[in-house]
Amino acid sequence: MTYDPAENARRSYDVAIDAMREKLASFRCERIHDATLYLGDCREILPLLPKVDAVVTDPPYGNANHDGDYNASLNEHRGIENKPIANDTAETMREVVDAMLVAVVNLMPKAASACCCFCGGGGPTPVFAWLANRMDQKGLQFFHSVIWDKRNPGLGQRYRRQHEMIMVAHKAGGRILWNEDDRLVPNIRSMMPPRERSHPNEKPVELLLDVVGTHSRANSVVLDPFMGSGTTGVACAKLGRKFIGIELEPRYFDIACKRIDDAYRQPRLFKDEPPKPKQETLI
Repeated sequence: MTYDPAENARRSYDVAIDAMREKLASFRCERIHDATLYLGDCREILPLLPKVDAVVTDPPYGNANHDGDYNASLNEHRGIENKPIANDTAETMREVVDAMLVAVVNLMPKAASACCCFCGGGGPTPVFAWLANRMDQKGLQFFHSVIWDKRNPGLGQRYRRQHEMIMVAHKAGGRILWNEDDRLVPNIRSMMPPRERSHPNEKPVELLLDVVGTHSRANSVVLDPFMGSGTTGVACAKLGRKFIGIELEPRYFDIACKRIDDAYRQPRLFKDEPPKPKQETLI
């Protein structure tokens, strides 16, 4: 029998694909309309996923439940169970975010892509500076930073933190994925955090509508490797984007499933156009 390198490579590829599908099937998966949600560690699931157009995510900040005791007291008042967030120590945060960046680069197309990561805005060892550096080292090209002004200051050292950063990058060698190429938008978003939240670090749906709407197009596939309570998925449901979400903690995974299912039961807000950010005068 004549040895055929091409046929041998094809068979090896098929075997590898079957093994990946089998491994992916071992994770709990919920499919809700155009959303596919996985319960598990993103470091294990990301290498098994198909291609995506954009990543919009809020990874651990490395400070063991964002804003520490301040958030703990607020969460107790709101009735939110105050357990430490998984992988949120400084050491594990850097390890898991590094792995995430390597994996998502392999998932994004060469032409146009977007990777939008929330991160802390200050402190003696600012995460945003570390994250921008790691993006460049892992095959992404830093594009811009967006500031989320939360209007109400939290805790801090001398300076009270009132903002968070969104670090925006794209795959090196390509270009940024933009809903409309000629649309200019401000890089400051000013809005309060949600009053009622089911996750300590939950972001406003309006903010995610803005970010997802700006850095994806109709029918784009948007990935959130640190899904939390599912706000990115809610925004995707409202905007008509396909969504893949991964969450490590079952309590938040179940909340995300319900929130995203509820969002699909409501009319879509937009078909092709993203929401236009509000221009506000800061005093």
